[in-house]
Amino acid sequence: MFVLWVAMGLFASSATATTVKQDRKAEGLNTKSVFFDNSIRRLSKLSGFSCRFDQLMVFSDGGDEQYSGTLAILKPKRFRWQYQKPYEQLYIGDGQIIWHYEPDLMQAERLNNLESVDPAVMRLLNGQIKPSEIRMLKQGYDKTLDIRRFQVSIEKSPEVWLGFSKHGNLIYIERQDMLGNRNQMYLSECSYVAPAANLFSFTPPADVDVLDIRSASQ
Repeated sequence: MFVLWVAMGLFASSATATTVKQDRKAEGLNTKSVFFDNSIRRLSKLSGFSCRFDQLMVFSDGGDEQYSGTLAILKPKRFRWQYQKPYEQLYIGDGQIIWHYEPDLMQAERLNNLESVDPAVMRLLNGQIKPSEIRMLKQGYDKTLDIRRFQVSIEKSPEVWLGFSKHGNLIYIERQDMLGNRNQMYLSECSYVAPAANLFSFTPPADVDVLDIRSASQ
């Protein structure tokens, strides 16, 4: 349904994807890390942030697709994913309503709730997951990206890899779905000043078809 988290086949270029595969050799067994604990707490204390993202989804059949755009978060529960490539689309949540807007199709979908987008990682980013609810399983180091990588369990969601810069900023996310598709995302040009609240409001243009997916799924 969404490129977003079926896409949060996040970031990067094909070269980055290769680096991530090679980095599997660096996975550790130690499940305690002061750096990880401090980085997660730092993320949880942010009131909001904005970044550019580069995203790569590698399909189990060998194909892949790349995306890029901008991401903004304002806690609690507000987010804005603006896809610019390969085509424009917008996912925006104002804390109560989530919209998916595709200008080329002249269509906007009104969605049920945040869980429709992602049950765990989006909740982590927008402040709904407490540090105590995150369990670190493995850790490693990506020498090419110069990031510390941690495999974590968030609630009952499948395991996710989080990558932090040496300053403790979250700049990489990777997960694999049940079909074996691997999603990777790299965040860059980040600002840790909370975005303005009006960035998270959306009114469909007058000539756009509006589909109320909330009603269809109830």
